[in-house]
Amino acid sequence: MLAELLFDFTRLSVFQDRLFRAGAASLFSAAVVLFVMPMLIRFSVRINASSDFQSTDKHPPSILGGFLLIPVVIISSLAFAKWNAEVMAILVIMFAFFCVGAIDDIAKIWNKRKVIKGVISKKDYQDKADGISARLRLVLYFIFSLAVAIFAYKFIPGMTGHLTIPFIKPEIWYPYLPNWAFIILISMVITSTANGANFTDGLDSLVSIPIITTSLFAGFVAYISGNAVFAHYFLIPYLPGIDELFPLCASIAGAVGAYLWYNSPPAQIYLGDSGSIGFGAAIGMMFILIKAELFLPIVGFVFLSEAVSVFFQMGWFKITKALSPDKRGRRLFLKAPLHHTFQIMWKDRFNSSAEVNSKIIWRFHLISVFSLILGTLIFFKIR
Repeated sequence: MLAELLFDFTRLSVFQDRLFRAGAASLFSAAVVLFVMPMLIRFSVRINASSDFQSTDKHPPSILGGFLLIPVVIISSLAFAKWNAEVMAILVIMFAFFCVGAIDDIAKIWNKRKVIKGVISKKDYQDKADGISARLRLVLYFIFSLAVAIFAYKFIPGMTGHLTIPFIKPEIWYPYLPNWAFIILISMVITSTANGANFTDGLDSLVSIPIITTSLFAGFVAYISGNAVFAHYFLIPYLPGIDELFPLCASIAGAVGAYLWYNSPPAQIYLGDSGSIGFGAAIGMMFILIKAELFLPIVGFVFLSEAVSVFFQMGWFKITKALSPDKRGRRLFLKAPLHHTFQIMWKDRFNSSAEVNSKIIWRFHLISVFSLILGTLIFFKIR
């Protein structure tokens, strides 16, 4: 890694300090994104790399943000974090899910061009918007997450099926799941977090703050858990080597923070499936490795609410369609994911759709911040 090479060359111990490497990773990611993103946006406008249809002369935001952010985070992490099994597991799962999302993003752009040329209709576009069907995508999610879960279980020291329960000290109750059950849990956490992040990426900057808050929580817990003295003081499991996730989490926070410069309303670019799915899967794996998987619904409450709204909407529609006499499905929410329900509910309360979206975005951001604070308090103190 770059930090190790700098230490060998200069013999300055600062290059081995984890706090310094985390800060350097964050600044490096932010600097690269701030410098390269304008070029990516100009390129995206030139090739019309969006999935929206718009009648005005202004170009809708591109969906290629993940094509820059994911590689930047991977490079920054490899440069400033030590290459242990924990770091490599997260980078592998991030890249694998990024590839799945990238296929979908490219398919959306390609099929939009077909609509413009008159080759297919807008209805056909909706049917062909994703390059990979939802069913096949879920299968790939589980295959990738299972592979990484088995790798982590086999090669990461101390990786066991023990679960940290909210509000309860591990010394009082530290339940254990058998190997097969824990591996299935890992796959479910990664898949659900990836989907939740993907559903959240629907309004300007909506997904950015939850990614930052969950990454900060994971990085902070990893830093504490990787130190025997700190872990003993806070009465949490000591996880040797897990503190190397701190530079990786800082890299994500730095990259997404710089991305907000261009993604803040009105957005110039979106993460797209490649970025939201990639970051979501990585966050899910982080919470598994720091033994905080049961805290993900608290810290990542926005992801959870968006994913649950879609799950219940689809499930309720299918159940009511099968059971109702007229064979017509009913909807539990006005529209899913959840932020679309608020768009419909509040459309008459404000002067424009932009004001409605702004209110939704800021309230979701505040929920993400409050969820971070609550999750941190519960994890370290309220037990």
